[in-house]
Amino acid sequence: MKESKLLKGLLAAIVIVALGAPAYATADASDFKGKSVKVSYADLNLEKVEGVRALYRRLQQASRQVCNIRGLHEEGSLKRIAEGRQCYHRTLSEAVAQIDNRLLTQIHSS
Repeated sequence: MKESKLLKGLLAAIVIVALGAPAYATADASDFKGKSVKVSYADLNLEKVEGVRALYRRLQQASRQVCNIRGLHEEGSLKRIAEGRQCYHRTLSEAVAQIDNRLLTQIHSS
């Protein structure tokens, strides 16, 4: 996978940014917009399934941080929980698309 080596060499990290979307066109939208977490994967071999799975776990965790995923007790509102989940799924999908690795896309799609 030449593509993976090139990405690994050129990009030591990827920044996940939660972008505003029409679904967040409410007063609460500013809670997610513009937050980012740097995810390093220079130490991973993206030609191996184990390395790609490790990267996916890192992206999931970063997406949770960016979108501030918390439980109902902490959030206090089902609407806020739903917004957080939408943010999480969109942010994770955008990060996977940005990395553009076949194995990573397969793991994300399954």
